[in-house]
Amino acid sequence: MAHDAQLVKGTVRLMILRLLESEPMYGYQMIQHLRDRSEGYFQLGEGALYPLLHELEASGFLASRWVAVEERPQSRKYYSLEAKGEQELARRRDEWKGFARALDLILEASRA
Repeated sequence: MAHDAQLVKGTVRLMILRLLESEPMYGYQMIQHLRDRSEGYFQLGEGALYPLLHELEASGFLASRWVAVEERPQSRKYYSLEAKGEQELARRRDEWKGFARALDLILEASRA
């Protein structure tokens, strides 16, 4: 199924902030969680995710730290939600709920 890229782009920040509300994660882990939780609907690529993570971190919404992984030669960069990110998540969540409610009112309105 084809997805409207602009619609997805407008919701990715909300989804990333929500994922990190639960626990710190590294990039590929976020990609997998989004795919699994959406039953395959969201197929976010690394090229879209990492610039967004850097932007969210630069804005003070996320923090990151490198963690050594025993079975791998490279470390993983884990991202976590900062207090400012929690506030942004709450703001975006409220905004989304209002948007979805208004859209549902239009889509579900009976024809007069």
